[in-house]
Amino acid sequence: MNLHLSDIRQLQSELDEQIMANHKVTRSETKTKRILALLVEIGELANETRCFKFWSFKKASEKEVLLEELGDCVHFTISLGIDLHDDSTEMAFIARDASLSEQFIDWMDETSKLKTEFNLKRYKIVLSYIGSIALAMGFDAQDVYDFYEKKNEINHHRQQNNY
Repeated sequence: MNLHLSDIRQLQSELDEQIMANHKVTRSETKTKRILALLVEIGELANETRCFKFWSFKKASEKEVLLEELGDCVHFTISLGIDLHDDSTEMAFIARDASLSEQFIDWMDETSKLKTEFNLKRYKIVLSYIGSIALAMGFDAQDVYDFYEKKNEINHHRQQNNY
């Protein structure tokens, strides 16, 4: 099961260009903010899964909410990959032998390292967590692609309406 990245990268590049033109910023000026934004989105996704909330009986959010949050993570991850000229065409979904909570911590740790180790090797590790987290939540590559595409349209609309 693979996520096809070429179409996503093109859509993300177009959105990034629109955002950066609207806000008169550059990729290099926003790199650190996009890393932080990805960390925040990972945290929001973890919160919606409730995987760490041992004190609560409440279930995870609905599928659509989880996929929307994961789609936000995809947006910021791919945006950072564009900076690094990543030309990967596909990303395999590979399960990790770790709990969802452990995976979120590891994903955040690897993402934090991008601040000082902004390179393709580190980026591809960060990217790989999209697949393993999706699998752990019961989603496949098509689910991720579909919700990325849906959220991308929303983000374009937001930029056109001074979000």
